[in-house]
Amino acid sequence: MFGMLGRMSKEAPQAPRTVMQGIGDWYVVMEWPEGVDDGGPARLTIQPVGDFPIGGLSSTVLRQIDFRAAAEELRKQAEGDEVRAHQHDTMNKWHAERLRAALAEHGPASSEYLTLLASEYLRAVNRGQQKINEFLAAMAGKEASTIRGHLWQARKQEILSSSPGRKGGQLSAAAQDTMRRIEERSAESFFAALESSRERKPQRKR
Repeated sequence: MFGMLGRMSKEAPQAPRTVMQGIGDWYVVMEWPEGVDDGGPARLTIQPVGDFPIGGLSSTVLRQIDFRAAAEELRKQAEGDEVRAHQHDTMNKWHAERLRAALAEHGPASSEYLTLLASEYLRAVNRGQQKINEFLAAMAGKEASTIRGHLWQARKQEILSSSPGRKGGQLSAAAQDTMRRIEERSAESFFAALESSRERKPQRKR
């Protein structure tokens, strides 16, 4: 179920990976397709830093292009992306576990669970999450229609404000107090999960 969270996240358009090198009066941009993190570049562009240099390009400039260093920089970029993705997945799991625990312990009509759900809803809205009810359903382990009903209940109990026909809203003052208490209780487990994600470096796929 947790794997669904990553697939439901709003994905940024894929773009080629780039590495830039400066060589005298020129700069070189090397591009690799998304998902490729080794081998030579698929495209190489050489442009002057400022005005067109006298004499133009020469084989001397071309021989100074360091493909090995560029490949190493590309590998570091890929490793950084993997670490960030691993940390993001770890924190998504932590948020989902906290939401499920509140639902199991306090029930779907409790102010604690509905406040947490409303908070996760607003986080999703603010980051532009697509299919929010489906995303929250994956977090809570429920059907999207059930989550829709829970959000309606949160609005009915004035935990979450609403504007007709618009997404979003805000937590009421009482709900914000509830969230502060929840955050204080769960702070230790949050930092433990974050530290664990930093310590466990993901294995690279070959």
